[in-house]
Amino acid sequence: MAAKMGFRELVSYDALGITFPANTVTTLRATTSKRPDLIENFLKTLIEGIHIFKTNKSKSLAVMKKHLLGASDEILEETYKYSAGALELQPYPSLDVVKSGLEILSVQYPQAEQTDPNLLIDPSFVKRIEQSGFIAGLKRVQNVQAVQSPGSSPGSVQIESANGWLRG
Repeated sequence: MAAKMGFRELVSYDALGITFPANTVTTLRATTSKRPDLIENFLKTLIEGIHIFKTNKSKSLAVMKKHLLGASDEILEETYKYSAGALELQPYPSLDVVKSGLEILSVQYPQAEQTDPNLLIDPSFVKRIEQSGFIAGLKRVQNVQAVQSPGSSPGSVQIESANGWLRG
């Protein structure tokens, strides 16, 4: 869209080989050890939101239109296509993303070069969720409905999922 308006792309991370996060969750190790239930529930909500976004395009576009005020249908469509391709249903931490981040940080903080990226990621939460069947269950049950919220303004969308995780 921007190209049609005469703008040029300044940087293409893909062309430069820079891996960047599309959906990153960052927290303190203390939180993961003290509140594993919080982390797991948050990740389930994120995963279900990604699932709804990717499998219910019209509903996703309606929510985007509501919150991205003034965006044309063409921009919303382009944004949806890019985002749907970038978001992973199983949001495992990416070693490449962490390595890229450390490389970028090392310009200002040289000690970042010495950091072992493996120590910064913990895939165990997503792995447990996947092994529990939660993600497979989302793929099987696609009875998500978008309904008009009672008493809400026109265009307001409430997303109800099979297990009630999301309201918006």
